[in-house]
Amino acid sequence: MFFLSSWMTLTLAAITSGQVHNPDDYIHSLGATTWGFWGQTDTCPEGSYAYGFEIRVEREHGFMDDDTSVNAIKLFCRTPAGSHVGEVTSSSMSRGSWTGSHHCLSGYLNGYDLKSHTDAGSFEDNTAANALRMYCTNDPNYIEASGNKWGRWLGPSRCWKGTAICGIMTRVQENQGTFNDDTALNDVRFLCCKLPA
Repeated sequence: MFFLSSWMTLTLAAITSGQVHNPDDYIHSLGATTWGFWGQTDTCPEGSYAYGFEIRVEREHGFMDDDTSVNAIKLFCRTPAGSHVGEVTSSSMSRGSWTGSHHCLSGYLNGYDLKSHTDAGSFEDNTAANALRMYCTNDPNYIEASGNKWGRWLGPSRCWKGTAICGIMTRVQENQGTFNDDTALNDVRFLCCKLPA
């Protein structure tokens, strides 16, 4: 029942501008926290792919304040001819600052690894997603947008051969109010699209 419910939720969230994306076309690393709800998939314009990314991070406040860490992820899109055609993002929160863009020297993004802070309990400050690494089609090394110290890397998840990242869907917890624990961005799935032959 849980699997069916999760699949239906993903399918509904994957509807963008009248398009329905196959859940099998997403990459996702298991183990992230589950607070909040999945937003809609935001995709690069047709015929373009993600070649760079940026995260919005709220830096550590200290012991007596609530930390949220990663609040948003943005992808930069370009065509095979090399033209930048816009940025895409999914659900987000607005705390913190953008860390600066990270781009593939060539090719496109085709994988990721999320740093996630597991549930620390009701009496601790939960921060959920804390940093993001992404991989490029023409480079075995990752590009990292550093965040905060909490959590562990979930492990890389890569697009299939002949595809690259072309969209994003995020799971975000909305503002919980002054006296409650906020986590902001919890999880992410990336949509992979077939590259030109």
